Formats: sequence, C-alpha cells, structure tokens
Amino acid sequence: MSTTFEYTTARIKDLQVLTGTNAAGRTVVQGLTLRDEPLVPTDRFWHSLHLRFGFTSNIFKYFSHAEVFGRISEKAGDDELRLCIERDGEGVGRLQAVTNPRQAVMRHADLMAILTRYGAEEITYSRGVVTSRHNPRTSGTFQVAGDGFKNKFILDTPIDGYGKPSVYLSLLRLICSNGAIGYSSAFRSEINVGKGDDGVHFALTRVLEGFNNDDGFAALRQRFESGSRSWASVNETNKLYKLLARLHNLNQINRGSVMQDHGDDSELGGQPMFKAFHQMTGDLADVYGLANLDALSVKRQRTLPTKCKVYDLLNFASEVATHHANEVGGRTVQAYIGDLISNEYDLEGTADHFGSWRDFFIGSEAAATTMASMNRRG
Repeated sequence: MSTTFEYTTARIKDLQVLTGTNAAGRTVVQGLTLRDEPLVPTDRFWHSLHLRFGFTSNIFKYFSHAEVFGRISEKAGDDELRLCIERDGEGVGRLQAVTNPRQAVMRHADLMAILTRYGAEEITYSRGVVTSRHNPRTSGTFQVAGDGFKNKFILDTPIDGYGKPSVYLSLLRLICSNGAIGYSSAFRSEINVGKGDDGVHFALTRVLEGFNNDDGFAALRQRFESGSRSWASVNETNKLYKLLARLHNLNQINRGSVMQDHGDDSELGGQPMFKAFHQMTGDLADVYGLANLDALSVKRQRTLPTKCKVYDLLNFASEVATHHANEVGGRTVQAYIGDLISNEYDLEGTADHFGSWRDFFIGSEAAATTMASMNRRG
C-alpha cells in the first residue's frame, strides 16, 4: 500500500503529548495522541506549531505540554489547527505541519492530479514536500565540456501548507541522466499563492504551463562552463569528501553503490564511491605529505589544486545525488552543488593558465608560497 494523506482540524488543547525520561534524566517526547489515536510528531510538526503560536521548545523546560497547550487555548483568539497526517502502508500516522485552517494549502491528491496532467518527469515525496521535475517552455540541448545538457526545473510543493512552493533551476546531464539542482537562493524562485486554495492551483498551473527563466539558466550554464576551466581546490574537494562521509555514516548513501572501483582499502576508501572519488581528486595526503588535510588552514587549502576540475566535482556530486543517495541524502548533496556554483570558485579560471594541475605549483605564487611554508614546517 502507498502513503496516503489525511487533513483534519482540531484545537491545540486536543493534542495530548506523551513524555518520558531519557538516560540523562531529561524529559523527552515519546508520542502524541489526537482523539485517542496515537500519532508520531515530526520535526516539521513542532517547527510549524511553534511558528503558529509564537513560542519555542525552551518553554517546556519550565511547563508541561498540557500546561502550555491549555494556556494557549485559553488566551489565543484562535487556537484552531489544520493538521496533515501522513499514513504509511500499515496505517501508522505521522503528523506533518500544522497551519491556520484559513491558510492556503495544496492537498496531495489535487497536486498529483496537476502534476500528472502536465507530464511531470519524476515525482518524489519526503518530509511533507512533493518534488517534481519538469521541462521549461524552451529546453534545447547544449554542450558543456563535451557533454550534452538540457535545462530543467524542479518544483518543490509542500502538501501540508507549511511554506510556499519553490522552483529551482536544474541541468540534466544527458549521458548518464545526472540532475544537478541549484538548491540556493541564487537559483530559487518562491511562488506566491494568495490566501485561498484556488490561488494555489492557479499559481502552480501558471508555472507548469509557461515557466522559463532564460537569464537564470544562462547563469547556471555559465557556472558549469567556468567549472570546466577551474581546478578544484583542496578546500572544495575536502568539503565534498566530508559531506559524503557524513551521509555514508548516516546510511543516506547506498553502501553498495557501484562506481568506478580504484583506490585504497581503508574503511571509507574501500567503498566503491570513495575509491572513485580518490581516483578523481588524486591522493592528496600523499601529494602534500600530510596525514590529515585539516592540518592546513582553510585559507591555504583554497590555494592548492587537486587533480580534478570543479566541473568534475559537480558531475560526481550530481551522480551521487541522483543515483546513489536516498531522498534526504540526495537533497543534501544537491545543496552542496547549489552552494558551490553560487559563489566564485577558489581557483576560478586557473585551468586557462595552467594546462596541468602540476604546472600550478610553478606558475602560482599563492600555491608556491603555501608549498614552501609546508616544506619548512615539515
């Protein structure tokens, strides 16, 4: 059975929170009931509840949930809530966001009907938000560093009413169907939906029928092209490595992912993904004679090149996000891409001046100074 969604209204005092004590002696929430039905409250539920009534979780250090909810119900001019309950195939309910019942919301069934009508290429759901991929009004194929790309856009739609729908610019690499999404403010547009549900339907329909952002897509393409002419710095590669290691330890990346197999046999290095990563960047610890690259300051890491270009990092990250990570992990890696392309690269345009990354040490004063300092310290 697939996930289903139920919408209902209640007053805040109708929510009964079940608490317990953890090993440190602190009070923790163990569950929540609504009309005698046990439900699992999510982080999205608590964030939206705090926003709805203007309080924070610190208040529960001094008062119980029942005291706080009862007092709000007594003093608030309107304590009614609209709740979105996500039910899995076994009927277990998870509370997503709560909102004002008079606030606009795009219900899940209505959204799926619209996305189907307009031919969404891919639809996924995670944590109260439906993500879909679409073609802009004009979507031709173009080349970057010999690879074919197409313009796409990603639509994030909250189905619990918490937050506005957002559009993110995206590039699809045709050779392996890798999608790079600009998850940053520079490549994001929020959709104003008004106050009624009809306004949400109209706003989404208008976007799906005629969205185009030539200037935005041109800027996104320019950042990829510039990445093909910029050597990746130790700082940029180290950030991606740490991110992948963290997601790997959180089981947000498929441990059995098969990527190009080459490299060392350490715990992480033995994984195909990390072997491929080290093959791409080079063994930087060996190149720079350091057991831990974090021994270098970030300022110095930004002056030292690796064996790959920023364009390679972008493609590697987009492959992991598209093919080897779960939905939460994929979005986190896409956020790395968005942050990377939204700012100037550490070694912007250096590949035009140094045909080989090793030439960098001879022709770059900053790199030569850093290497000399490292050698003196060694």
